[in-house]
Amino acid sequence: DEVPVAARIVNYGVRGRRGNIVQVYPSVEYDFVPANLAVTYGDYVHFQWTGSDANANGNDGNGKQGTDRSNLVQIPSRGITKPMK
Repeated sequence: DEVPVAARIVNYGVRGRRGNIVQVYPSVEYDFVPANLAVTYGDYVHFQWTGSDANANGNDGNGKQGTDRSNLVQIPSRGITKPMK
C-alpha cells in the first residue's frame, strides 16, 4: 500500500543516551521530540532514533551494563502503561 498524497506524516524522534544528566552531559537523558505527540486515526508516525551497543559501564539505567538499547510498546493511554495485546 502507498501513503496517500494528502496524508499527515509526523516525525517522532528519540534523543539522548543512557545515564543521568551529569553522566551524559553535554548530551541529554533520553527524551522524545516532540515531547507531546498528538495523532489521530489516519495519521502516519515516522519514528527516528539512534542507539549504541556500547556505553560506559557504570552509567545509570536499566538493562545490561555497557549497553544502550531502546524499544517501543503500544499502550492504550498515558494513564495506562500496561502494553496492549
